[in-house]
Amino acid sequence: MTGGSRGLGLAICRRLLDDGWRVVTTSRTFTPELAELMSCSGGRLEHAVVDFGRSDEVNNFLQEPRFLEGYDGFVANAAVGTEGLLTLTTEEALRHCIEVNLVAPMLVARQVIKGMLGKGGSLVFVASVAARVGLSGLTVYSATKGGLVSFSRAVAREYGERGIRSNSVLPGFMATDMTSTLDAEQQKRVARRAALKRVGTVEEVANVTCYLLSDEARFVTGTEVVVDGGFTA
Repeated sequence: MTGGSRGLGLAICRRLLDDGWRVVTTSRTFTPELAELMSCSGGRLEHAVVDFGRSDEVNNFLQEPRFLEGYDGFVANAAVGTEGLLTLTTEEALRHCIEVNLVAPMLVARQVIKGMLGKGGSLVFVASVAARVGLSGLTVYSATKGGLVSFSRAVAREYGERGIRSNSVLPGFMATDMTSTLDAEQQKRVARRAALKRVGTVEEVANVTCYLLSDEARFVTGTEVVVDGGFTA
């Protein structure tokens, strides 16, 4: 699973460990929270430092068979955001967002699928409700997440007969480091736009993600699950 050092990624790691999985995760940094989880995992959690915005690090990671062979599941969670109007977004920021959010998951998925051929497996791509709802200031981010949803659907079609499933999760606003930068009034406005009148938690999204990985979802593929509390634009 990519991007497991904090927030949603860390919550997914914790839930997977609780469900009995052995987990390999990646992140740009090694956080104290991840270190604590590793110390309690009984050796079932490994970590690799990878910056998916750097092609050299991605290529080196893809050449490490100990991280990419023989897996039953893959979660593409690592991502970066872009904020601001499209006309104010630099080309560098635009390309970086595409590399991290779209190109890197494709490359890692391609390698993971090779290890699933002959035995099957499940892939889950963490997209965003922004892939479906137009959100001002998130144009490039939304485009990358929309591309990820389309990629997941195509993977499901290409490899379904080989027993490989592919789905995506579209979270809405969650209580994370990203939304913590919003002031109290902004958070209230976000909550009012959801049918459930609150923002979600990372644990709620992690539950759906792990369900899609599990055998309980063995007849679910090529679709996306929206976890946004009934958010409206």
